[in-house]
Parts: sequence; structure tokens; C-alpha cells
Amino acid sequence: MGSEGEHATIGGPSEPAPRYPVLVITHIHTEGSNGLASEMDPLIGGALRSTLGQDTPVRWSECFTRVDRLRAVLDAPPPATQVGIVCVTDHMNRRAHKLPEPLLRAAAAEPRLCVGGELACIEQDIDGRYRQSPEVLVYGGPAPVDGPFGAYTGLTQARLDDIFARCRAPGHLALQCRRVMDYCAEHGLVCALAHPLDGHELSLDATLELLGRAKFMETVNGGFPDASTQVLEAYLALHNRMALGGKPPEVLWRYPRAARLAEYLARTRPAPIVAMGGSDAHSHDFDRVVWRYLAPRPRPTAADLLRTMLEQSALELLAQDTFAIVGRPGSGLSVLDDVVRIVIRNLWFNRAHFQKPPVAAKVVALAAKIVRQELKRRDAHQAEFLAEARRALPGREALGLDDPAPDSGALG
Repeated sequence: MGSEGEHATIGGPSEPAPRYPVLVITHIHTEGSNGLASEMDPLIGGALRSTLGQDTPVRWSECFTRVDRLRAVLDAPPPATQVGIVCVTDHMNRRAHKLPEPLLRAAAAEPRLCVGGELACIEQDIDGRYRQSPEVLVYGGPAPVDGPFGAYTGLTQARLDDIFARCRAPGHLALQCRRVMDYCAEHGLVCALAHPLDGHELSLDATLELLGRAKFMETVNGGFPDASTQVLEAYLALHNRMALGGKPPEVLWRYPRAARLAEYLARTRPAPIVAMGGSDAHSHDFDRVVWRYLAPRPRPTAADLLRTMLEQSALELLAQDTFAIVGRPGSGLSVLDDVVRIVIRNLWFNRAHFQKPPVAAKVVALAAKIVRQELKRRDAHQAEFLAEARRALPGREALGLDDPAPDSGALG
């Protein structure tokens, strides 16, 4: 991923500081994403209990990845991808947001592990109602925090409890997306919007308003399709062009909503946004999407990554090419592959409870039906959402924006 000691000159003729490329997994799940932490648990778990009895020992899990498997990724020998930092981002919501002990133990022993979370949120839509919104990846800050097994990098249980106590949407128990992002900014925590065009119920206008608040935005996700990536890249390119004082592309006269957006960005001059890539793996292929980080030392820690993300402005990070996405977004086949693997693993995990083949068949049929129905519902909503987004916002090629990053001279 580049020669050791890549150099970057920042704003002048001074001696360039060496930088060292390292690959980062920014978004990944462990067994801590199961149970009440999973947004699918009420659907599948409830149906299993209804079919097999409320006292059934059969349990559905959406992730079987142990923390020790992720630690092994950090030291995997070639030809495996040489990952240097792993940020664990288990699902968290108002029902369940407890940090798992295996993760805290591992992070205390491995400074290249970061304890983060993917926080489920709602947001007020343009009609005044609150709906499921993009999730927020929260990583914590660069300073070491105390844990039951020693100091580590990332979120503490006390910090998570405070977020879930102070960032609720008015009149709701669930977190409000913008309040979480504001909290992170106020308390020196690094955060990013996770796959912000997928997996929520918010309108396009409300979603675009949230995008403009982010410093980091996951534009490539290993579990979601390329169509979302294309729209996100187009938005990010337009946002950064206007944030840096550029002129609106001429093609916008054919896109009234995009023209209004460009006018708003030109008037408010928000900070630029840095694109991020996330694996979002639940069972395998952990490095399917990684983030290339030009670090200040050869073997950086998770604290080094968070310090760079927190202390350097988005403009500096873009101008210095500090980050780059490596990997491709998911596809329909990759999503189906994930689902099949999860079903098979659940059968194996619960095999002791399947005394008769009909029980196993019933569980497989039920789980497959629920997952298929939910995916069909999400696909229909997503197709409509993305169609509206493409009508509202021209693609990057039409915009003529090949490189959303500013010139290095922009730093003066």
C-alpha cells in the first residue's frame, strides 16, 4: 500500500514529515451485536418464541464473530490483507448498549483495537414526525480510558450511558441522530454517519440535511449496494465544492433541488466532509472494505487514528490525502451470501435443541421467511428512495467533479 515513509508537505517548503500507510477496519461487528442489540431481534426472536414457545432455548444471532478472530486479523501473515487497526462497532440501541467484557479485555491488551459502537437513532422528518434515521458510528477519543481489565482506546460504559441519557429525541426513548453528533463534537469524540442512504425510513430532504452535519461519512459499505455509493459520492463532491468556495456546476439548472442545495451550501459554507469506507462484516470477509490511513509512525495505534481524525480539520485531511477507501460496496449476491451464512450458523449453534428434523426445518423456514420479507420491504423502500435521490442530484460525471478533494495549496 505504498512505500514506507511516504512524504507529505503541508503548506510550505519545510522538511516533509514521513507518513506510513496502514489499513483500518472502521466498521465491524462481533457477538456483542446479538440479542436485544440487534434491530432484527424483535422480528426473528419474537417469531421463534411465538412458533416454538416462549420458553424455547432456541436463540437467533446475527453475528458469530468472536473478538479473538478480529485480533488475529491484526497479525495475519501474507498473503492476507495487512490490517493495522480494527475499530469494533457493535450494534447499540435504547434496549441494549452494554460493552462486552471480551472486547474490553482484548482492547486493554491490544492498542490497535478501538472500542466503538454503531448507535441506532431516529430523527425528525420534514413532516414533524420522528423516524428511523442513519446510524452513527461513535469511536470515542484518543485519550486512554480506564476499563475493568486496564486502559484502552474508545468508549466507556459510563460514556455510553451518558449518551443514551442525554441524546434522546424529545418525547422518545431512542437517540436523536443530530443530538448524538452534537454530543460527540462537544465532548471530543470521533463519530461518522454509517451508510446514511440505507437501512432507515427518513425522507431524502431530511437525510441530506443530516449529511451536511457530518465530518466523516461512510460512502462505501461492504454490505450495501453501489447505487448508494454513487449518490453519496455525488453529494459529497457537490458539498465539498461549495464548501471550498467553488461555483455551482452549470448542469444544476436541470436539477432544482440540487441547485437549492448548492445555493444553501454556498451561503452557509459548512466544513468539507471526508469519505470513509466500512466493512460492516458480521460473519466473514472482514477486510472487504478498508480505509487507508497515512499515519505519523510505522505501527500506529487506535489512539493515533482517533487523534488524527479529531485534531485535524476535514480540510487538512482532504488536502493531505490522509485517508482513502480501499474496496468495493456490496451487491445483491453478497447480501444473500451473508444471510445464508447466518442461517447456517444459527442452525449449527442451536443444533442441540433440534431433537427432531421437523423442528430444524420449521426454524429454517421461519427465519428464511422473515428475513426474505424484511429484505423485500427494505429493497422496495430503498429503490424508491434512491430513485428520488437520482432525480434530485446528478451523478459525479454530470457534475464534472472528478476530484472532490481540495488542492494542497488550500491550506496556505
